[in-house]
Amino acid sequence: MAKKYQPTGAREAVAEAIPPKWFGIKEAAHYSGLSKSLIELLVRDGHVTSSNVIRPGTSRGRRLILRESLDSWIEAGIERSPSALAMNANRGGGEG
Repeated sequence: MAKKYQPTGAREAVAEAIPPKWFGIKEAAHYSGLSKSLIELLVRDGHVTSSNVIRPGTSRGRRLILRESLDSWIEAGIERSPSALAMNANRGGGEG
């Protein structure tokens, strides 16, 4: 039986075409175009859903961000003034 031809890198191309459900901080920043520090702020303030995955026997883990929650947060800002966004609620200054 002949092997099915699969060009080098095709499997990786398919994996890249399907966005993952969860991102690390760096991947979330790359995906969204936002800075890593803003992603960390969104996690800290609870604006996006995240999970700290820790292997048994270790004290540190990896923070993962749910892609849908990041998309929702970004889409919530469409057609809203910056001062109306929750992340800007405590900032001084006004519009105008």
